[in-house]
Amino acid sequence: MGEWLESLVPWGTDFLVQLQSYTPEWLVAIFAIFTFMGNEEFYLFLLPVVYWTIDRQVGIRLGYLSLLSAWINSVFKHLFAIPRPADPQLDIPYPATDPSFPSGHAQGAVVNWAYLAYSFRNRVFWIVAVIVILGIGLSRLVLGVHFPQDVLGGWIIGLVVLLIYIRLEEPVSRWVADQKTPVQVVLAAGVPVVLIFLHPAGPEGLYPVAGSITPMAALAGLGVGLIMERAWVRFRVDGEWWRRVLRFLLGLVVVAILYVGPRLILPEEMDHGLEVATRLVRYAVVGWAVAFLAPWLFVRLQLAGQEEGVG
Repeated sequence: MGEWLESLVPWGTDFLVQLQSYTPEWLVAIFAIFTFMGNEEFYLFLLPVVYWTIDRQVGIRLGYLSLLSAWINSVFKHLFAIPRPADPQLDIPYPATDPSFPSGHAQGAVVNWAYLAYSFRNRVFWIVAVIVILGIGLSRLVLGVHFPQDVLGGWIIGLVVLLIYIRLEEPVSRWVADQKTPVQVVLAAGVPVVLIFLHPAGPEGLYPVAGSITPMAALAGLGVGLIMERAWVRFRVDGEWWRRVLRFLLGLVVVAILYVGPRLILPEEMDHGLEVATRLVRYAVVGWAVAFLAPWLFVRLQLAGQEEGVG
């Protein structure tokens, strides 16, 4: 299949050149917004707002789905190793360097937005989800960073991942809940670490790669944090609107400090081993802070209540 995808690169390049030639600047600006909605930073906003202020269980399951999907996307990218569009005729305002197929933005849009629409069972939300999914996918073409086959592949893989996850989430959740706490901790931290090293090496032979470390480190931190939160906090997402807003703003500040802070302290150039270690710790801490530290602060500052029998 890799050879077939590579054979489509010339056609895909011609398609992008023609598409950009007919796209007005004002539409490019709109699609740039859609692309931001598929960035890592946007999901760092979206996932906590669901978990902290709307529906705790949906937020947890969305977090697992989103991070597992990101790992799967990276595996496909490195297995096929299709280069990004690079024709000089293309205008690429936001260039990317990782492999091209499948589009992570397109796949992530399907799993995140379609899962939210499925969870909340709201017709208006479904309409919004479809618009966002299409907008994010098309934005990757207009901005010249993906071929059409990348976006279509991302949509298809995202849909398959979503359907499998929906089918398995209930039985897997019940099985994990039946295990003793030490087993849950080992599973929460151990499975993501194993997946990091099951990921193929990068094009330059580097191993493990950032596309594997980032989502799986965050997943390990999230999983351990959720176990701690269930044992010692058990916060509630209900309450007055102003409490929800304040808890979201506080949590966002905490996560932003842990997410951005290391970038300001650590050197830009590091050897691969040190870069792997720092990335692993950084994203694990961010996942743990979303799941446990922020809810603990919410309860202590009386921005969130606790379930009965806790505290």
